[in-house]
Amino acid sequence: MSKKFSWSFLPTVSSSKQERVARQRSRKIDVMLKRGVFMLPEVLFVVGNSQSGVSTFLKQMRIITGPEFSQQELIDFRRTIYKNIIEGLQVLVIEKISMGIPWGNPANENNMLVTSVVSWNMNLEPEKFQGFVTAINSLWNDSGIQEAYSKTKKIYFLVTYESLKYFLNNMNRIGQLSYIPCKQDILYARNFCTASGYFVHRNILITRSRSTQRFHGSHNTTVLFMVASSEFDQVMEVPYSSNGSTSLADSLEVFKVVLCHSFFRKCTTLILFFNKTDLLAEKVQTADIRKYFPEFQGDPHSLEDVQRFLVECFRERMMTVDNSRPFFYHFTTAVDTENIRIAFDSVKETILREKLKALKLL
Repeated sequence: MSKKFSWSFLPTVSSSKQERVARQRSRKIDVMLKRGVFMLPEVLFVVGNSQSGVSTFLKQMRIITGPEFSQQELIDFRRTIYKNIIEGLQVLVIEKISMGIPWGNPANENNMLVTSVVSWNMNLEPEKFQGFVTAINSLWNDSGIQEAYSKTKKIYFLVTYESLKYFLNNMNRIGQLSYIPCKQDILYARNFCTASGYFVHRNILITRSRSTQRFHGSHNTTVLFMVASSEFDQVMEVPYSSNGSTSLADSLEVFKVVLCHSFFRKCTTLILFFNKTDLLAEKVQTADIRKYFPEFQGDPHSLEDVQRFLVECFRERMMTVDNSRPFFYHFTTAVDTENIRIAFDSVKETILREKLKALKLL
């Protein structure tokens, strides 16, 4: 779902005057095309906290714009996925113990010990991972682990529970010796290093916010700020700010910092992606946002009411800093390639529209 904009190059005037205005603007555009104005590179900075989906979005850009992932990259992603699975289960075991939840099957105490030998810096290959498959499946099917999964509210730095659930539900495929990650697996893989760098699509350069110094002299900049819309109740292990008790509250703090930063205040366009819409739609059916945001007015189990509240939270933050800047936003699901393709097409349209306005052609 995305906010729609209705606009036209031409005002509603008489036919003859309309044609004259159109010809004048057409000539201006022709002159600017000859000067290369529209070929000046646009820099799209992608910003967000660690759980917002920035890495997933950048991987989507790689999938959408190419090139294909190399064989070595696929092998590196496979190692990452193996580690995500085992480290994720290790975290769930810790959560189960801290909540005092008993094992559904006491024999899984031994399976817990089997998986505990894997450390964060181990590179697992299919032959070695095969030795953990039985223990992994048994742990995931344990009622105690399932209860811990459903109750935990804490976000760990290297674990996203939606990724863990996706991988564990696909163990019949991932557990094969011949396993090679598909594109959907890559999107769910949690590895901060694999989505670094930048991508070029036509004349738009897409990069993470950590690269701002490289483009400090650029005037054609757009900021894409990503929000994990479903995580209004998820507590971050390492929040950006002490005020950000939940991932959503943390995003609001980061957004305020971005708005006040001297570099980003010079950007031409600011667009928000309220990400993880699929997870938000599931969560609002049972969770109550009022426990974390008592100022919420509306039906806590209505997706539309919750989304409207989220938009207003960020809009209000922006109005306090700069009430003249246009507010663009989309609701996205970063692991859905077609959804991101459509949203990115809208982003390109917004960038073009804002450039034409800046050139007084709108």
